[in-house]
Amino acid sequence: MFTKGMSLRLQLYLLIGCLSLFSFGAALYNNVSNMRGYLNEQLASHAQGAAHSLGLSISPYMDEEGLVIAETMTNAIFDSGYYQHIIFTDLDGKVLFERNNPQGNFAVPQWFINWFTLHPPVMTSEVSDGWRIAGKLEVQSHAGTSYKSLWDHAVSNLTSALFQLVIALLCAYFILKAVLTPLSSIEKQAESVIQKRFELNPIKPFTSELRTLVNAINRMIENIQRSFNEQTKLAEDLSREVYIDSHTGLPNRRALLKQFESIQAEYEMHGNRFYLGLLSMTSLKQVNDNDGYGSGDDYILSGAQLFSKQMNSLSEATLYRISGSEFAFLSLLTEDAAKEIDQQIAASILIESSSRFSNGFAKHSLTRVNYQEDFADVVMRLDNQLVHNQYADNPKGLVSAKGMQKNHSREEWVGILTQFTQYFKDEINHSNSKDFAIKCIPLDKIFDLMLQPVVDENQTILYVESFVRFKIAGETLSTLDVFAMAERLGVLQDLEQAVVCFIFYKLQHIEHTRVAINISNRALHNPVFTDWLFDLYQKLHKSLPPLLYEFNESGAMLSLESTEKFISRSKQLDIDIAIERFGSSLSSFCYIRNLNIDYIKIDPSYVRDIAQADTRFFVQTVIQICHGIGIKIIAPQVESAVIGEHFSLMNIDGLQGNGLYAVRNFSTIIPANATSTWISALQLNYFSHSPLHEAE
Repeated sequence: MFTKGMSLRLQLYLLIGCLSLFSFGAALYNNVSNMRGYLNEQLASHAQGAAHSLGLSISPYMDEEGLVIAETMTNAIFDSGYYQHIIFTDLDGKVLFERNNPQGNFAVPQWFINWFTLHPPVMTSEVSDGWRIAGKLEVQSHAGTSYKSLWDHAVSNLTSALFQLVIALLCAYFILKAVLTPLSSIEKQAESVIQKRFELNPIKPFTSELRTLVNAINRMIENIQRSFNEQTKLAEDLSREVYIDSHTGLPNRRALLKQFESIQAEYEMHGNRFYLGLLSMTSLKQVNDNDGYGSGDDYILSGAQLFSKQMNSLSEATLYRISGSEFAFLSLLTEDAAKEIDQQIAASILIESSSRFSNGFAKHSLTRVNYQEDFADVVMRLDNQLVHNQYADNPKGLVSAKGMQKNHSREEWVGILTQFTQYFKDEINHSNSKDFAIKCIPLDKIFDLMLQPVVDENQTILYVESFVRFKIAGETLSTLDVFAMAERLGVLQDLEQAVVCFIFYKLQHIEHTRVAINISNRALHNPVFTDWLFDLYQKLHKSLPPLLYEFNESGAMLSLESTEKFISRSKQLDIDIAIERFGSSLSSFCYIRNLNIDYIKIDPSYVRDIAQADTRFFVQTVIQICHGIGIKIIAPQVESAVIGEHFSLMNIDGLQGNGLYAVRNFSTIIPANATSTWISALQLNYFSHSPLHEAE
């Protein structure tokens, strides 16, 4: 019931309530007990007085004839009802006469009589006949009236004590509320710090100890905020100085080279969708000569604005200024999309062209990048096309790239995606948790689960990242091609749900080791998908290992509000969060301050460029920023010993890459003789060692 502990407020209320009830009960019991003692004394005094007065009254009648009169006088007193019994005996103990009052209804609850029993004492008096003692008279008072008095006294005290108790508890409640309200705000502030939200507490408690605590926490948060803001500004200034063109505000040539190398390193993932475009402002020299350099600057800015609008229509496309008169852009495109953007750029350039620009407003060229092709070779091919277009006045800029694999037709993609999604819609989507694993078995024919560990400096697994590869008829398909065509054909959500079901099905064989699942930008902000995702996890969580959700920085920044909602729901289910490609957008880092994330993966371009002093300084600053607010930093795509050595000196929290441990197909990790119920925690020896790891 109290798995998360008991609040101080509840503990104090229970303590005061218990103490009050104990004090109230003890005081009431003592009061009634004292009253009982007093009544016992009254009964004794009453019986003793009756024995003396009756003894004196009957002493003249001690002969045989007079005993009748003595007995009559005794009856007169006894019939009043105040006596339990009266007995007169001679000196030999012979009873001369006696009167007894049977036990009757005292008009008092029996439990009260059992708890507070009255014991009326038997009082005696010697009766004399002249100088001779004639006998002994015993008198015992009846307790009925005393019980009624005791009961009335108890009820009266109970009523007054209850009233006093209620008043006391109300006073204690309001006093505690006044004292604990600031404590509640302190607790909320502490919870906010845990969730990476550093907010000041405006409340000034009256209690001096609490005021000191609030001031200390506020001072700590102010220091964290100041340190975060200073280091963030330093990192952003360095990023702008190194990677941003000061005139247009666009990323520069160095940023283009970093991103080109990053995408080229992941060519197998992107497939044949890697395009580079070159845009030349061909009339810059003419504008400078005729209208001055100020007009030339305006001409460049108009080109930057025009081409930026074109890039906004593309997903994951970035425009760069690489020289005085040239822009370039990188994007992941399908062949049809490349043709479409080529026509759009040509049309927009044609609209801007006028007699003012004798060489045209601009010229462009676009080509697909081959596997492991150098940046210089691609730019040379694009330059040649620009020269050809300028000479032939050709508005089209798309350059064919040789050596590329043949694309699937639209009809083929429809068939492929139908195989990937139809079974999920027909069978898995309506299955319950009991037969979920059985229903997912056919997915092994079209999906492969790939795993790669993220390790710390002690070679301990922080978590294992999961990937899904698509296969059909012996062919492994490009992951991005599959998702791009699924989006185009309107089955992206079904595909993502099928992939998640396959991952969950496979992860039921893993225990204890945290496993990361990548969430796409579109899925992150799709409430239908996220509701389905969390509902499925709640159904299967008992059979799943600890999870971590990863998503791109670009996806997180599309809508910070929906990102925070996704993170909040994940945290409620004890799911960790990681943001990957951090720093790729070259934008402000302040957004991470209010996101309750656990890990950040810096963009791979910084990893490959870590040998540069300014890059190392930038990464070290990012590490300090994140460590200051409790976020761990991971360097992905560590492919060489040199890169690993650089990061080992920078207090990095985790490393990932083929230079450490290679990506493994999950089917190769499961022992050959394992049954369908095989479950194990993932170990590093399941993954092949790299030359870097062996060198260490």
